[in-house]
Amino acid sequence: MLPLSEIARIDATVDADWRSPVADTVAAAWGIAPGAARWKRSSATHVFVVPPDVDPRGVMYLRFVPASLRTVRHLEGPARLLSAWAAAGGGTVAPVPSRAGRLVETVPTLLGDVHATAVPAAPGVERELEDLTPRLAESWGAALAHLHRDAPPLGADDEPPPVDLDALERDPAVQQAARAVLAEVDRAGHPRGTLHGDFELDNMRWSDGVPTAFDADEARTGPFVEDIAAAVRDLVGDSPGHVEQPALLAAFLTGYRGVRPLGDDEESALELHSAAVAVRLLVAIAHVGDDTVADEPAWSRDLRASLVAHRRGLRARVLAATVGR
Repeated sequence: MLPLSEIARIDATVDADWRSPVADTVAAAWGIAPGAARWKRSSATHVFVVPPDVDPRGVMYLRFVPASLRTVRHLEGPARLLSAWAAAGGGTVAPVPSRAGRLVETVPTLLGDVHATAVPAAPGVERELEDLTPRLAESWGAALAHLHRDAPPLGADDEPPPVDLDALERDPAVQQAARAVLAEVDRAGHPRGTLHGDFELDNMRWSDGVPTAFDADEARTGPFVEDIAAAVRDLVGDSPGHVEQPALLAAFLTGYRGVRPLGDDEESALELHSAAVAVRLLVAIAHVGDDTVADEPAWSRDLRASLVAHRRGLRARVLAATVGR
């Protein structure tokens, strides 16, 4: 999650039509005309969309992050992985090379250097949880299993930094619980490989009942079942020990097993791995309390409040996983 202060910096450059000179500078590296890219959102990266009928390559998404917050390799690894997955037969879009033929560009802008990449729009439509049927959930599970089966191993330079539990030092109870959760994950020794990291419904589009993902920002090596836990958070819900959508979760797992094995011990550890996912998310948003925004606008206050509420739910899941251990 980008700092709120960084999102505010971009917000200050965006005009009433959602254009930004920062995005125009990034867009130029892909031969996109000034004023074409429009701000869509900022979360893990800043995302600007090039709408239909603007570029002959079709709808594209420019995604960039300040060089002060990420290194080039943090974008290059996911970009190469998307390319490999797309070449293996689908499941993801393939990044769009820049005019120089690179998947990632470092671009000087009026706000400093940024690392940027571009992807085409994934085919199809977005699906909300209420749109999901057992058949679609099965297809979703199968798609994640295909990515696990077909992903190349990540090189050492492509791995993200280890999760920094020092970020939780202001909450000693959660920090201790987080250490216990990650230690238990290591002891469990479930099958490992390259993970997508965020194969949720809002990170894909659907065409003919098949999903296509459009980013791999959270890719890393880890237990496959943890990637499942990250994907199905909306099916599991916010209450530890309870599954809100058991039929859809069962369909997802059925689809997954149709492509690659999933042991009963892995399925029974979903609760543990959901807690491990929560640990990572807690670390990712730990900066919110210290992230000050001058003359904070309403959108920033609302986003901050949403993140604080989200943190409470994540905290409860991590603590619940260690009760009685």
